[in-house]
Amino acid sequence: MKKNLALFGILIALLGVTYFFQEKKAEQKFEENLIRNKLYPSEINQLTISGIPANKMNGQWLHGEELLSHNLFRQIEDQIQQIKKVKDVTGELKDFFSSKIELSVNNDTLLIGDLALDRQGFYVSQNGKIMLAILEGTNHELTEDVKDIQATKLNELKIVLMKTPKELEETQLFRFYPDLPMERITVKVPGSLPFELDFINNTTTPPPFPGITVHEKLPQKFFSLLSQVTLKEEAPYGPLGEKLGEITFMKEGKGVMWELFMKDKKSADAVVVDPVRKKAWLMVGGTLRVFFIQLQDYWDKKNIPPSSFKSFDRESMTFSQGKQRTIVTLVNKEPLGFESITHKVDSEKMTELLSYALNLGPLDQAMRVSLLSSAEKKQILSEDHLLVEMFGQELVFWPKAEEIIIANLTQGYKAHYPRADISGRFRFKDVLK
Repeated sequence: MKKNLALFGILIALLGVTYFFQEKKAEQKFEENLIRNKLYPSEINQLTISGIPANKMNGQWLHGEELLSHNLFRQIEDQIQQIKKVKDVTGELKDFFSSKIELSVNNDTLLIGDLALDRQGFYVSQNGKIMLAILEGTNHELTEDVKDIQATKLNELKIVLMKTPKELEETQLFRFYPDLPMERITVKVPGSLPFELDFINNTTTPPPFPGITVHEKLPQKFFSLLSQVTLKEEAPYGPLGEKLGEITFMKEGKGVMWELFMKDKKSADAVVVDPVRKKAWLMVGGTLRVFFIQLQDYWDKKNIPPSSFKSFDRESMTFSQGKQRTIVTLVNKEPLGFESITHKVDSEKMTELLSYALNLGPLDQAMRVSLLSSAEKKQILSEDHLLVEMFGQELVFWPKAEEIIIANLTQGYKAHYPRADISGRFRFKDVLK
C-alpha cells in the first residue's frame, strides 16, 4: 500500500514537472511569435523626429534639456514597435521611396516609404536594407474595407512622424514634475473656502456632511483635472498681476506649490508660477479648472446615500401629498416599470421624477448640496409638497423658480438641481391619477 502511494506521488510529481515545462515552452513560443520579425521588439531609447534628436531618460523624452511630449512620443514608440518585416526586397531606393520620411530609431537610420501595389504592406529601409513591412496592432481611424487597413495605419504613422518641432514639445505642466508629491493636496482660491484632498485615505477636509460621501476615486478625479493643465510657453519669472489661486502638492514632508496669477492688468492671460524653482509658464485658457473646482465637486452628491441604495428587482415606494397617499412598486427593467393597485401611473412623468430621485443619466450628480436647517424642515412640512419614501429615505420635492431642490429629511440635507423644462411638476396628481 505504501509502495503504491509512493509511486502515485512520483507520478503526480512527474506530471507536474511535465506540465510546467510544457506550459513554459508554450508561453515562450507565444512570446517569440509576437516579436518575431519586428524591427524594434525591445525598448526604444533614441529617436530623431523632424530633425529633432531625442533621448529617453528615466521615462522622459528630452531634446538636450528640453522636455518633449510624453503622450506623443509614447504614441510614436508604440507605432514603431508594431513595424514587422514581411520579406527583404532588392532594388533601388528610388523605386520604393518616392515619398519618404526619414528618422532615427536607436541610432538606426529608418526610412518609411511607399505603400505596396496590393496595399497590404509598405516599404521600409533600415540602415540601407530595403524590406516590405506591415504595421500590426489596431488603427485609431475606422476603416470599412479591410484592404485599406495597412494604408490607414501607414497614414497614421506618417502623421505622427511629420510633427513640427513645436508640436514635439511637452505642454502638460505636471510632466515637468516627474516626482510630484501626490499624497495630499491643498487648494486655495481668494473668496472661496480652502480645502484639502487626502489621497491616501480618500477624504476631504472639510469632510462632507452625513449622507454625502467623497468621490470613491478621489485621486483619479483630481488627476483628470490636473492632466488638462496646459502651457503655451515658459514665461519670464518676475512681477505679475492679481493672484487667482494656489495648489500645494505634499508627500512625506516634501511639497510643491503652483501659484496662479493674471499676467498683468492689460491682459487676460494666466501664468502659473513655481516660487521655489522660480519658474513661470504662460498657460492655455480653459485648462485651469483644477484651480477653481469647488470642494463639493469631489463629493458624490446624490439624493440617496450609496450605503442606503441597494440593487433590486422590485422596490416599494410610498407617495404622499396632503391627504393623498399610495404605494407604487418600482420594477427594475428597461424601461422602468411601475405598478399600483389604487392609481394609474403616468409612466413618462414618473420616469422623469425618478430620474431626479435616483440620479439617473445626466442627473447623476446634484449641482450642489447644502444642510437642511430645522427652520427649512418645518417650512417644508408645513407646505404642500410631494414626499416620496424609498430605500429607507424620505425625499421631498421642493421646486423653486430658479432651481429644483430635493430635500432628504432622513439625512438632513438638500440637493440642488438647475431648473429645467419638464412635463412633470413634481406633484402627486402629475404622476398618479
